[in-house]
Parts: sequence; structure tokens; C-alpha cells
Amino acid sequence: MALLLSTESMLFVVALFLACFPKTSGLLAHARPRSLQLPRLGIDPARISISGFSSGGDFAVQFQVAFSKTITGSAIFAGQPFHCAVTRFPKDPLEPPNTSVPICEGCPDNKTLIWDHCKNHAEVVNVSMLVAIAERYESLGLIDELNNLRKARIYLYHGMFDQIYSETSVQRTLDFFLPFVSADQLFYENTIPSAHAWPTDQGGLPCGQSLGVIEDCGYDGPGAALQHIYDNLTAPAAAIDQMSLHLFDQSPFFGIDDNQTGLDASGYIYVPKSCKDGGKLCALHVALHGCRPYIHYELAVRTLSFNRWAETNDIVVLWPLLKPYGGSNATEQEDRGCYDVYAQTGHYYDTQYGVQMTAIRKMIEAVSGVQMTS
Repeated sequence: MALLLSTESMLFVVALFLACFPKTSGLLAHARPRSLQLPRLGIDPARISISGFSSGGDFAVQFQVAFSKTITGSAIFAGQPFHCAVTRFPKDPLEPPNTSVPICEGCPDNKTLIWDHCKNHAEVVNVSMLVAIAERYESLGLIDELNNLRKARIYLYHGMFDQIYSETSVQRTLDFFLPFVSADQLFYENTIPSAHAWPTDQGGLPCGQSLGVIEDCGYDGPGAALQHIYDNLTAPAAAIDQMSLHLFDQSPFFGIDDNQTGLDASGYIYVPKSCKDGGKLCALHVALHGCRPYIHYELAVRTLSFNRWAETNDIVVLWPLLKPYGGSNATEQEDRGCYDVYAQTGHYYDTQYGVQMTAIRKMIEAVSGVQMTS
């Protein structure tokens, strides 16, 4: 007798296969339909936002800070503070150099930081030092003027049973934004019993079990984030319109060396019918995955509620995709397809000149026509 699986169950089976055989993810990419160029759409320049989970959350923090003139809001599903991973604090222990933390600001010669010190040892983090670094970057023209953050609406999430990011680490991210963003524009959700995951109210694995990065916790995290960023949204659609989900060609955004940029051949963009016709200005939201996207990317695109909220609220959702990158000298994080928040792609990784920052900026510019840098 044939075994019939739901679409969601089939995606979980594929995710499990890719977890065991990650290098086969490229083979599956070849089976996808042909990807198209990113379309130029009617995007409201005052309604462009970003979100990310885990390494994507870290990246969303630095993107919000670097491009605050354009980015009106962000959602951080577990993310560390701006520039934290490479900054030595007075109480930081040190260790011999390693490729995971190639740059340490404040370390003596031949020493570097413990990898992920901001996630695992957040008690050492001095937020005022990070604020001072952002102000220095502003004075050097490496990021937008920080007073642009006054308009930002920022959502932060930490699951109660997250063992990858300590609760204090996300609190430090909130503390970083407080000097720049009004408290009523910051929302921190830390009462949901999830592990290290996006929380949902439908779809995903059991809540708090650490079995995957999408957990059904009876709480719609993406929806809560979008409602905080945009306010007064209509309830989401029951399902996405499959005709509105398109693959787009990421090769125009590879830059000089895709071993540094790390983009896969294609990503997804969700364009509601109301945004295709050009009759109205739509919002644009960029949704970033975490490490090992070959396991969860397809599932995230089709399970998380971002696209269902987009369908009823005239929001275009851009889903960039990284692959294992870095070539023969790849770090563990590059080989897992993580966004760079450790300066592994260069000293200016979290400024407007970082290679991955530039790639995502150019995607936004291609869709919206907004010029994000002068």
C-alpha cells in the first residue's frame, strides 16, 4: 500500500536527508524551475524592513544599523548585538588565533576571542562600548546616521529553552538599541517555550524539543513581528498563493568572488497579485535564514507565515539564500552557510561595504528602485 505524505511531511523528510547529506543541496537546486531576474516593483520606500533567525538575526541587526535611513524596522529571532562578535570586553578570556574569529578588536598579538562569546558569555558584554563603535562608524561614513534609528520599529525574540543564544545575549541586543530607539518602538518576546527556533502557530515540530528550527508553539512569531513593524495589518491568508512564489536568479549579486558572498544560484521572492499589477505601492520585507539553510530554507519559505501575511497586506517578501561557501579554506560557519557576523569575509563585514551587506542591499535596490547609498 502506498504511503501518502502531506507536503509539510515531505519537506521535513527532505530536510532530514539534507541534514545528513548537505552537499547534495546543489543537486536539488538544479531540479527547481528556471529562476528569473528580480522584478522592479512599486515599493513604498518608507516600508522596507528585514528579519532574520540566528546568524540571519545577527545579520539583520547589523543591516538595520548600517542602512537605518532605508530600513524602517527589523525582527530579530535570536540575535547578538551590533559588532559584538569581534569586540574584546575587559572581562573577556582570550585564546590562540583561530579562523572562526579572524579579527579581534582590542586583543594583543597572537590572541583572539572565544568564538560566540556574545551568545554564551553575554555577562561580559559592555553595551556602551558597542554604542561607541557604532558612533565611530557613523563618523567615518561606514553606516548611515544613527539618528535614523529613531523611526525604526524593532521586534526581538528569544525562546525560553534556546540553548544556542543565552537570554542575556538577546537582552544585550535590546540594550544596544535603547539609546537610539524609543522604548515603545521596541518589543521583546521571551515568554514562549520554544528552543532555538522560529515559533509558529501552525506547522513545525513540537515546541521546545530542539528537533528543528521551526516549532509549533501556538504563537505566530513572524506575524507578531510584522504587526509590530507595520501596525494595523489585516489577518493573514489561510494559505499562500503558489503562483505568487517565484525563484529569482541571485548571480547578479555574487560580486567579485562568490566564495566570499556565499549566495546560492537562486532564492525565492513572494509577490502578491496586488503588487504585481503596479496599481499600488507595496511594502518590502527581507527574510533571512540561519545556518545550514540546506536543511530548513525550503521549509521556512513554505511554512512560516511571512508569505500569508504578505498576501493580505500588500507586502513583497524577499528570501535570499546562502550555500556552503569559502572554498578550500572555508571556516565552519562558512561551510554551514551562515551569514558573516565574525568578520570572516573582511574587516568591514558589518558596514555598508561588507560583501554580504552589499549583496542584500543590491537586491533591495533592484526590487524597489530605492538608492540606499550616496
